[in-house]
Amino acid sequence: MRKFEHVVCRTPCSQIVNGITSANLGKPIYKELLDQHNSYIRALQTCEVDITILPSLEDYPDSVFVEDVTLCTPKCAIVTLPGADSRCGEASLMTPVLRRFYEHIECIQAPGTLDAGDVMMVGDHYYIGASTRTNAEGAAQLIAILNKYGMTGSVVKLEKGLHLKTGLTYLENNNLLAAGEFI
Repeated sequence: MRKFEHVVCRTPCSQIVNGITSANLGKPIYKELLDQHNSYIRALQTCEVDITILPSLEDYPDSVFVEDVTLCTPKCAIVTLPGADSRCGEASLMTPVLRRFYEHIECIQAPGTLDAGDVMMVGDHYYIGASTRTNAEGAAQLIAILNKYGMTGSVVKLEKGLHLKTGLTYLENNNLLAAGEFI
């Protein structure tokens, strides 16, 4: 199994209470959310990884979810173009951070949209969820980028769920964790 060396996190902003959700659980309590995030950071510190903690972005309520705006592969980083209007502009703010770790940085271009929460890596193959956040053009651009670096991708149509990885996660060694529409 591959050992991770670097982790990038972003401090939650106070506007996260107005973030995107598909769950009917009410608004999060900001102080509790910060406490949980700090516990997450402490857990990562026990993993002997270099942690980069980015400052909060008040203009982007969901910016704590850095995985959605950046797809990191072993060969390149891909700055996405999320399909949610509230996240437009957020992804490009990750480029300077990615330059610390990657020589090759690619970008999804409009009219394509791609949310990396819709992308699941299984070896050198990437499954791309076609969702309300990721359109066919964004998926096609991602597949072309992956091919450029010797990797492959295919599209999985989603009927329910916010992201592909809301209901499906690869656990390594040919094991998947499935929920929702994938059961």
